Amino acid sequence: MPEKHLMIGMVLALALVVACGGSTGDDEAESVTLDGLYRVPVSDESLLPFATQAVVLDWRERNGEYRLDYDFPVELTGISQRVSFEGQAAQDGSIQFVGDLGSASCTADPVGSGFLCTERFPQLQFDLERLQRDFEQSGLPTLEIARRLQVASIFQSDPIGILSFSFD
Repeated sequence: MPEKHLMIGMVLALALVVACGGSTGDDEAESVTLDGLYRVPVSDESLLPFATQAVVLDWRERNGEYRLDYDFPVELTGISQRVSFEGQAAQDGSIQFVGDLGSASCTADPVGSGFLCTERFPQLQFDLERLQRDFEQSGLPTLEIARRLQVASIFQSDPIGILSFSFD
């Protein structure tokens, strides 16, 4: 099984190089901008529509070293923060990332040509009062504001989420 994950990672890295019009030369950093989704795990089904936020990320690979950067969704923290991770492939085929705000473990999506990343953010900052003011000023309905704040509160108490993205 680890060989399968490693092979998927190698295929994705090669596809990324080709998609960027680059070569496989060791001295070039390949970069691509991708659309992704960040999801906070919630058990209450009424919160599901508010637990997933769109993100745009930059993915780079150079000599087996990976970099992942994106603006974390303000809708979950109330504060604008940039996530930057660096990492490399592990023997099991996953990519293990670390950064100033936390860490991530990414594995090949078994049903697509992308990755699923479990991210932990012990250093992420939160301002839920500001978030509530922003939601109120945007004119959202009261019930929606309450549910969005509930998701943010759940995430603040356990800042773990899932980032998914595809190379398609």
